[in-house]
This record gives sequence, structure tokens and C-alpha cells, in this order.
Amino acid sequence: MTPQQIVGLAVRLFSIWLFIFSFSIYGYISALSNQPGFEPYPLKYPIVVFIMVLSILLWFFPMSVAHRLIPKTKYENILNIQSQEAVRVACIVFALLIFTVQVLPAIAYYLPLSFYISRQHQSTLDYEQFHYLKIGPFVIEFIVALVLTFKSRSISKYLMSFGAKESNE
Repeated sequence: MTPQQIVGLAVRLFSIWLFIFSFSIYGYISALSNQPGFEPYPLKYPIVVFIMVLSILLWFFPMSVAHRLIPKTKYENILNIQSQEAVRVACIVFALLIFTVQVLPAIAYYLPLSFYISRQHQSTLDYEQFHYLKIGPFVIEFIVALVLTFKSRSISKYLMSFGAKESNE
């Protein structure tokens, strides 16, 4: 793999994260719009659609971004790493990033909150709407991090076969 191809792969992984993050943004904007005293936010759909379209563009055109970031790489400038192993490592690093940045803070927030509510002998239905909206993206991010970690081999095989199909055409 050339350095540009590695950057292109990183751009594709970033586009996956951006697509998943767009659902979180929709939840946050919806929760803020539904708070008492706040008016509905009219731009929540255009913002979410813009982020989704951006992630789709990054997915389909990762090499154009890579050529802008690393412009002077020749095809002979090949790094001596097996491509599939590099993709597998990238998946695991991306999963660890999701786990560190998204999942751990959510666990740190919900664990004490659940202890507090259980000590007060309250039902979990007493949670505010904002708490329920934050649980959905947390669960999705946790599942994505687990899948990227434990299925990195099959994901890397799929991504490498997808790249091989493009190069044969």
C-alpha cells in the first residue's frame, strides 16, 4: 500500500464514524428542541443531511482527499506492510478511539446516575427524555466498537476485496 492508499483507508473509516455520528447529532438537536422553554430548531434535518452527505462523499471519494493531503507520492513508493493487516490494525485503532472518546464517557455518566436513581428507589422511567436520547447513540457506538474490534479480520477482508474490485475495473 502506498501512503496515499493508507490515508484513503483512514478517510473511509472516518466517513463511517461521521455517518454514525450524524445520528447522535440528530438526537442532541431533538433533545434540545424538546426542552421546556426552547423553541423547535428548524435546521436539524438540513444539518444531519449535510453530515450524512459529507460522509457518503468521503466514502466514495477517499483518494481525492488522500491526493490533497499527500500530493507527491509515486506508485512505486510502497510501504512494506501487508495491506490486510494494516486495515485490520486501523479497524482496531478506530474501535479503540470510539470506545475511548464515546463509550467510556457515557459509561461514566450513566453508571453513577443509575446508582443514584436506584438508591432513591425510583423507577428508570423517571429519567428525563434527554437521558433516553443519549442512551441510543451510546448503545450503537458500543456495538460498532465491539464489531470493529472482534470482527476486524472479516471487515479487513471485505474492504480489501472491495478495493480489488475497483482496481480490476
